[in-house]
Amino acid sequence: MSGSTFIMKKRDLEKELRKMAKANDCEFVIVGGASHDTYRFNGLLIAIPRHTEVNKYTARDILKDCRATLNHSERGNV
Repeated sequence: MSGSTFIMKKRDLEKELRKMAKANDCEFVIVGGASHDTYRFNGLLIAIPRHTEVNKYTARDILKDCRATLNHSERGNV
Protein backbone atom coordinates (compact mmCIF):
# COMPACT_ATOMS: atom_id res chain seq x y z
CA MET A 1 0.00 0.00 0.00
CA SER A 2 1.45 3.33 -1.04
CA GLY A 3 1.76 6.16 1.46
CA SER A 4 0.41 8.55 -1.18
CA THR A 5 -3.06 7.05 -0.74
CA PHE A 6 -3.21 8.74 2.65
CA ILE A 7 -2.54 12.32 1.55
CA MET A 8 -4.28 15.20 -0.15
CA LYS A 9 -2.42 18.16 -1.59
CA LYS A 10 -2.96 21.25 0.55
CA ARG A 11 -3.65 23.34 -2.53
CA ASP A 12 -6.39 20.87 -3.57
CA LEU A 13 -8.00 21.13 -0.14
CA GLU A 14 -7.87 24.94 -0.28
CA LYS A 15 -9.28 24.85 -3.82
CA GLU A 16 -12.18 22.65 -2.69
CA LEU A 17 -12.90 24.98 0.24
CA ARG A 18 -12.82 28.06 -2.03
CA LYS A 19 -15.17 26.33 -4.48
CA MET A 20 -17.54 25.35 -1.66
CA ALA A 21 -17.50 28.90 -0.26
CA LYS A 22 -18.17 30.46 -3.65
CA ALA A 23 -21.02 28.06 -4.43
CA ASN A 24 -22.66 28.91 -1.09
CA ASP A 25 -21.86 32.64 -1.12
CA CYS A 26 -19.90 32.53 2.13
CA GLU A 27 -16.51 33.76 3.26
CA PHE A 28 -13.25 31.85 3.07
CA VAL A 29 -10.36 34.04 4.22
CA ILE A 30 -6.98 33.45 5.78
CA VAL A 31 -6.68 34.99 9.24
CA GLY A 32 -3.10 34.04 10.11
CA GLY A 33 -1.39 31.25 11.93
CA ALA A 34 1.99 29.94 12.98
CA SER A 35 2.55 26.23 12.43
CA HIS A 36 -0.89 26.04 10.79
CA ASP A 37 -2.65 28.39 8.39
CA THR A 38 -5.87 29.54 10.00
CA TYR A 39 -8.88 30.29 7.83
CA ARG A 40 -12.38 31.54 8.52
CA PHE A 41 -15.00 29.60 6.59
CA ASN A 42 -18.54 30.89 7.05
CA GLY A 43 -17.67 31.91 10.62
CA LEU A 44 -15.86 28.66 11.48
CA LEU A 45 -12.14 28.91 12.25
CA ILE A 46 -10.21 26.03 10.69
CA ALA A 47 -6.53 25.19 10.94
CA ILE A 48 -4.74 23.61 8.00
CA PRO A 49 -1.20 22.31 8.58
CA ARG A 50 1.55 24.17 6.73
CA HIS A 51 2.63 21.19 4.70
CA THR A 52 2.29 20.65 0.97
CA GLU A 53 0.36 17.47 1.74
CA VAL A 54 -2.34 16.91 4.35
CA ASN A 55 -3.44 13.56 5.75
CA LYS A 56 -6.60 12.58 3.85
CA TYR A 57 -8.50 11.94 7.08
CA THR A 58 -7.62 15.42 8.34
CA ALA A 59 -8.74 16.88 5.00
CA ARG A 60 -11.96 14.84 5.12
CA ASP A 61 -12.75 16.11 8.62
CA ILE A 62 -12.05 19.73 7.64
CA LEU A 63 -14.41 19.43 4.67
CA LYS A 64 -17.02 17.68 6.83
CA ASP A 65 -16.90 20.47 9.43
CA CYS A 66 -17.26 23.12 6.73
CA ARG A 67 -20.22 21.33 5.15
CA ALA A 68 -21.86 21.07 8.58
CA THR A 69 -21.42 24.83 9.01
CA LEU A 70 -23.15 25.40 5.66
CA ASN A 71 -26.01 23.06 6.58
CA HIS A 72 -26.42 24.81 9.93
CA SER A 73 -26.53 28.20 8.20
CA GLU A 74 -29.17 27.02 5.74
CA ARG A 75 -31.42 25.81 8.55
CA GLY A 76 -30.93 29.06 10.43
CA ASN A 77 -31.92 31.18 7.44
CA VAL A 78 -35.20 29.37 6.77
